[in-house]
This record gives sequence, structure tokens and C-alpha cells, in this order.
Amino acid sequence: MAAVRILIGYLSAVIVTTFVASAFHTHMVVSGLKNSGANVPLDAQLQMTASDFVGLAPQYGLVIAIGLAVGFLVAAGLRRFLKPLAPIAYPLAGAAAIAVALSAMGLAYDGITPIAGARTTMGFALQCLAGAVGGLIFSMIAVRKAG
Repeated sequence: MAAVRILIGYLSAVIVTTFVASAFHTHMVVSGLKNSGANVPLDAQLQMTASDFVGLAPQYGLVIAIGLAVGFLVAAGLRRFLKPLAPIAYPLAGAAAIAVALSAMGLAYDGITPIAGARTTMGFALQCLAGAVGGLIFSMIAVRKAG
């Protein structure tokens, strides 16, 4: 039963992280458009959010899935030895996984990440926050609380 709980937690974390990261990406792109004087109505923003999720989910979702798998495995090992960090191990792992993934993509693409919404410090931080949210989701579903 623990394996099922872990799998459901992991898949939930991947889906939520991908959706939140995609929404943050769209927000950053829309913000850039607005800062340059463009008028972007709310319905267009919502349509862009949905379109970005559909477009980003296959490739970026795979990157997120791989990153979270590695991050959660490392966190599972470390939380046993770093007891004070145990409650936040998975959110930290999720944030770190996204940071590493974005940094690796930046290196692979000559210093420019293909995730346009992550090209500023705020955008990068929001992507990492999406990973932390995924880690929290994983922790809430997969980790059995001692009691």
C-alpha cells in the first residue's frame, strides 16, 4: 500500500508542478507584454494559460518528472539523517529539482532557458516555487506521518 501511496503522490506532484510552473510561465510572459504596453485581457490570459499548459506539459512535464524523481529520492535518503529538515525535505527537493533542471537547460541552450517565463530572477524563483508546491503535495500524499 505504501508503494501505491508513493506513486499517487509522485504523479500528483508532477501534474501539479507542471500546471503551476506553466501558469507561472504564462504570468511572466503576460507581465512582460503588459510592461511593454500591450493590452492583454483576462480571457486572453486564461486562454494563454491553458494553451501554455498543453504546449509545455509533454516536454517540460517530462523534465519536471525526472527532476522530481531524483530530488525526492535524494530527500528520502537525507531526511533520515537531517531530522530537523525532514518536514520540509520534499518541498526543498522539489524547488532544488526545478532549479537544477532550469540551470541544466540554460547550459544546454547556450545560456538561455527555453522556458521564457524563467528568464528573470522572479520567473526563476516562481518556477522553483512550483517545484516546492509539488514537493508539498508529494509529502502530503506519500509520507506517512508518525503518530
